[in-house]
Order: sequence, then C-alpha cells, then structure tokens
Amino acid sequence: MSKANQGEAASASMKQLRELAQNFHYTHVECGLVGAALDGFAYDLEAAKKKLDAAIADAQAEKFTVNSDGSITYPPGGEEVDGKVPEGGTVSGFTDATAAAVGRQAANIDPNPHHRRAQDYADRIADALREATEADEKWAPKLRALKADDDLTVSGKDWVDVKKDTAGVRTGAQNYLDSIKEPPKHGTPKENAEWWKSLTEEQRADYIAMHPDSIGWMDGLPAAVRDEANRTVLAEARGAAQSGLDAWMAKEPKPAYIEGEIINAQTGELGRQRFRRKSGGSGRRSGRSFRNPSMVWMRFRAASIATPTKARAHTYSDSTTRTTGASRSPSAIRTLRIT
Repeated sequence: MSKANQGEAASASMKQLRELAQNFHYTHVECGLVGAALDGFAYDLEAAKKKLDAAIADAQAEKFTVNSDGSITYPPGGEEVDGKVPEGGTVSGFTDATAAAVGRQAANIDPNPHHRRAQDYADRIADALREATEADEKWAPKLRALKADDDLTVSGKDWVDVKKDTAGVRTGAQNYLDSIKEPPKHGTPKENAEWWKSLTEEQRADYIAMHPDSIGWMDGLPAAVRDEANRTVLAEARGAAQSGLDAWMAKEPKPAYIEGEIINAQTGELGRQRFRRKSGGSGRRSGRSFRNPSMVWMRFRAASIATPTKARAHTYSDSTTRTTGASRSPSAIRTLRIT
C-alpha cells in the first residue's frame, strides 16, 4: 500500500492506520485481561454455587421450604409434649461463629428434630452466600480498574498499566489458573503442542493474557499465537522504557534550541538541524546537533507472524550495550530514537 500510494495524503493515512493498529492491539490485550478476570470471577462463584445448590437440594429432599432470603421453614414433628406435636418454624443461617453456636444450641433443645437439621441447612446456605459475596467484593475493584484513558493515544504509560493490570488479575485468578493444566517443564515442541491442544479455547486465551512471556518462548505452538504473545511483551517492555525515560527527562532542564530543516549541499538530501537560541531572537547553528546525555537508542526487532520467535529488544545507552536474547535475523527491524 505504501508503494502504490505516495504523497502527503498517503503518508498521513499511513500514520493514522499505524495509530489505529496500536489502538486495536491495546484493546485486544485489555479485552483478554477482562476475559481472564471474568473467568476467574466465575470460577470463584462456581464453588459457592455448588455449595448453595447442594444445601438447597438436601433441604428440599426433607420437604423443608427454602425461602428467597435463604431461611428454612420446617414442619411440626417429634414426640408429643403435653399432648401436642412440637410446632414447626423458620430459621436463618449464621456465618459468625458465636451466633452459629447459639443457633445450634437453640436447635438442640427444641423437641422438634426438624429444627436441628433446618438450622444446619440454613447455615450451609449462609456460608455459600458469604463466599459469593467475598468473590464479588474481590473482583469488583479489579474489574473497575481494567479501563483505559478516554483518548485515542496509546502511550508508554498505558502499556505500563497493562502490565500492572495483568499482575493484579493473575493474583486474583490464581485458583482458576491453578485449575488449568500446566505446560510441560522444558518441554519439547511435540510436548508443548500436545499441551496446547489439550486446552479449551477459553483456557488458551486466558493463558496468553496471563503469561504472554512464557507463550512466546514455547516451541511447538502455532506461530500466530507466539507472535501475539511476543508483541504484547514487546509493547510492555517498550512502554516501560518510554515511561522511565519520560520521567527522567522531566527532571532535566529543557535545552533552549530551535529545530529547522536544512538541505545537504553535497547530497541534496533534506534533513533537520538544531540551532541554539540567542537572546537576540534568531537561532545560531551549533557546532553539532544537541545531544542530551540521556539520549537512548532503542532498536526493536519486531517479528512478523511467520517469525514470532525473532522478536528481540536492544537498548543502547552511551557506550553500554545490552541485548535481550540472541539475534537471529536482521529482518523486520524498526528503530526508534527517543530524546
């Protein structure tokens, strides 16, 4: 597309498309986190629901009435006392240990044997509702935190927030994640592929959202899956570096210079040159372009879908060079200069 269309309009369109792609990628990752959080929430509620269903079924099996508020109504029963069958009644469950002990004591002295069993069912229902309430209270703030800024710019800070959100969801959904079959340790490509096939689509999506760094390194998984995970890790690392640099630069005094276009007399190429400001108003060309000591060069090897394992990040600062991973291919290199 870029070769077929040239000009200012085409360049502006390509810029907007790249920004739109970044927005879609960010939205895709955030939706993955929301999906994983909802699955974790559902898993916690499911445990409470099983307890609730079992208690209701047991109560109804004895012909007790389970009311909408969780209380249990039991019928008259037991041996006659003063010529009368002990009356029935309604009991509510307790989650407080002291209150539950008092309730059991009252049921034990009642000549109606239904009272004791009804109290037990009511306590079980109350305990199940307590667990469901705790799950709701745990997940409500985590889900509210999964929201983006109300703008169309995906900044480094946004990706830093994504990493924080991932850690928060991972901690809350630990019980759910533990229920998913773990990948083989130091698995071969064949073992990794078999593990991936054993997961449901929902579990695969959640594992990518929670462990993109692990998925990206696993040989044997589909290339598109590894590419998706690697791009997420790359975006998070790039965002963290950008945010750190922005914070550092904010503490530095801003240089007084202006920037303008110049034409190289020998090659005819158009370039940009920085000029020192003078108190008189016009700029003076400096001996060389302004170079702040904090200048950082970042080179990201962004892999295509076909080569997700080749995603690498290199950071150069002054004379120190640090490389993450071994370079495998010089193709698809994007260079970003941050000042």
